[in-house]
Amino acid sequence: QFLFPALGAGPFSEPGMRPQRIGVVVALAAEARILFSGKLRYQTVMDIQPQLCMVVSGMGPVRADQAAEQLLQAGVDGLLSWGTAGGLNPVCRAGDLLVPEHIFWAGRGWPADSYWRSALLSQLSGQALAGGLCSVSEACASVAAKAQLRADYPEAQAVDMESGAVAQRAAQAGIPFLAIRSVVDPAHQSLPATATHSVDCYGRPQAMPLLRGLLRHPGDLPPLMGLGRQMQAAVNTLRLVQPRLLQSNLWETNSV
Repeated sequence: QFLFPALGAGPFSEPGMRPQRIGVVVALAAEARILFSGKLRYQTVMDIQPQLCMVVSGMGPVRADQAAEQLLQAGVDGLLSWGTAGGLNPVCRAGDLLVPEHIFWAGRGWPADSYWRSALLSQLSGQALAGGLCSVSEACASVAAKAQLRADYPEAQAVDMESGAVAQRAAQAGIPFLAIRSVVDPAHQSLPATATHSVDCYGRPQAMPLLRGLLRHPGDLPPLMGLGRQMQAAVNTLRLVQPRLLQSNLWETNSV
């Protein structure tokens, strides 16, 4: 049973308040390159533009929490969790966009800032899924694990490993939070073992583990290729959102 705080508009609802600098937590290199085309640096604050900075954290809530703390120390006044997710709702397909209203994490629901969320959605021409996003500590790679999460949290559209930690940090700091996620693997699809064991914490393929995995499980090759296409669909969706993050009028629409 989740204990929800009041799902009000949050800090953006107060007259005259708007974030001057947004901090983005990104787990994977491929997700980060959507926002920044230069040389990536990891686990350090990177300026994208005066109003936007980023930390490429690596996968998992511990790294995400550390990244959020780095961004807070850098003076951000809004935190954004950006990247991909696995589908939990059977209707979710690869490339679907999710801008959740709340995050299920650490025994409660953490709300996204409703004004910030509405400001972003008003600029997007396509539709975005609402509802919840479940955040977990370990990869949710099997159909059975996804089905169990969906049964436990029926409002959850998808699952990731970072948004909960970022949402919690934002709440503790008293600043707005938002998550933007695009689905890679649908609920009916398990991730092949080779996929989860042949990348580093930033999602970068590691040649030798990949080769060893395919030698042990040659049947993983077709689903790996399919997963690559699905990842590209998710990245393409996030690319459509990216210009909206870099437009200063997104932040201005939140002031009263």
